Amino acid sequence: MTSVPFEAIFAGLGVLAAAFGCVGAALAREPLARLHFLAPVTTLGVPFFAIAAVIYFGFSLGSATIILIAMVVALSGPAVTIAVGRSLADERGLNVGRSPE
Repeated sequence: MTSVPFEAIFAGLGVLAAAFGCVGAALAREPLARLHFLAPVTTLGVPFFAIAAVIYFGFSLGSATIILIAMVVALSGPAVTIAVGRSLADERGLNVGRSPE
């Protein structure tokens, strides 16, 4: 019995998260609905790919850079999605409430 390397498992999970987001965005009709399908890609797909890359390449300065980039994307992705959603809703004349400033 052959064992599947851990990087293949994490890369596969990243592919599944990205594929779910792509298929969902393609099937959604409204831009605001499409925006919801970015969440699995930014919060799950990118970290899974980063973990797979770190396992595959080993721990080094390059791996630290990969981890840093994945953390920035995973932590800033929801905020960027909210900002884009508010902007799209404001363009359509929807009541988005007052700014959280």
